[in-house]
Amino acid sequence: MAASGIFVLVEKGEALGRVRRFVESYVRKGAYGLYPEVAVVENVIEGLAENLAVHGKMYCPCADVEASKGKGAEMVCPCTPHHADIARQGYCDCALFAARDFVAAEALVRKAR
Repeated sequence: MAASGIFVLVEKGEALGRVRRFVESYVRKGAYGLYPEVAVVENVIEGLAENLAVHGKMYCPCADVEASKGKGAEMVCPCTPHHADIARQGYCDCALFAARDFVAAEALVRKAR
């Protein structure tokens, strides 16, 4: 199907469901939590779903898709650099996944406000 002249590989609703299931599973089974701002997480999920629908893979929405395609699976979520990003700053560059201690610290800051 075409959306704005772009061939869609997966319907947007189906892509959104697949991304949500992936993110929930990754957080449930993995070492990371979700970035503590719901609106930011939702924006990233929408971007991943858009890339899945249009490009067939969950390319990180924080990076240029064409450049990501040239890197193969490296920039498909969860991207290869996300571990280093989280170790360096507490969250991945897309602000989807975050270290659990980062999430806990942010919760304390918000509670203190």
